[in-house]
Amino acid sequence: MRVFALVGKSGTGKSFHCTELAREHNIEAIIDDGLLISGNKILAGKSAKHEKTKMASVKSAIFANDRHAESIKSAIKKHQVKSVLVLGTSDRMIFEIASRLELPDPERIFQIEELATPDEICTAKIMREKHGKHIIPAPVLEVKKQFSGYFLNSLILPEKRDLSLEKTVMRPTYSYLGSFRISPKVIAEICRYELSQIPEVVEIFKIQSYSDINGYIDISVEISLRYPCNVPDVSSRIQSVLGDAVEHSTSIIAKNINVFIKSLVSKS
Repeated sequence: MRVFALVGKSGTGKSFHCTELAREHNIEAIIDDGLLISGNKILAGKSAKHEKTKMASVKSAIFANDRHAESIKSAIKKHQVKSVLVLGTSDRMIFEIASRLELPDPERIFQIEELATPDEICTAKIMREKHGKHIIPAPVLEVKKQFSGYFLNSLILPEKRDLSLEKTVMRPTYSYLGSFRISPKVIAEICRYELSQIPEVVEIFKIQSYSDINGYIDISVEISLRYPCNVPDVSSRIQSVLGDAVEHSTSIIAKNINVFIKSLVSKS
């Protein structure tokens, strides 16, 4: 296993520049803020940016939790990762991560100043300190799996070899000045509107939603359908329509959408 490291103070642009550095030196995977990332895939881990406090975020980033560390070690073995770039705010943090994950000491430690100009570092600090924006070096579709209820922006940069490097811009909970919640009434109104646009739906009896601790929701709808119709196909379409509408409007991912058919109404 070949290990490299990228060191820079918090908010200086490590996550922004790490993918280019990895490509340049043919490094297979990146360990950044609790995640193991390879190419456009998050292979394992839980992002430290998911934590609600700065202290919890730091603990997550250094894999203080044994189960978290084991998930990364298992993924490295499973995917036969031969080289990895570890990101950290100091040499001490790099060696702590390497120790927790049972990795060799890095053969080379890059400094962020080798990759970014003083102006780029200054801009990165402003984006972090004034706007609370963080970069995750993975596409939005990958990041969304861990961040239901967060508004994420895609950042796509052209790469030298006609490839694109997609990153995700987000604001973690601990960067927010306050927080936002989506009322179940809002979810219900979104679902009610979408159901009213489906020709087979005759009546809507009840719409309920329940949130879990990670920000995902379960939705249950009770309806009647006009018959004859293909009930399984219509139900599947309803699940797809409601899931897409809620995610598009709120950035919240519906893990389960339960459709209960209370009655079938014959065409008159």
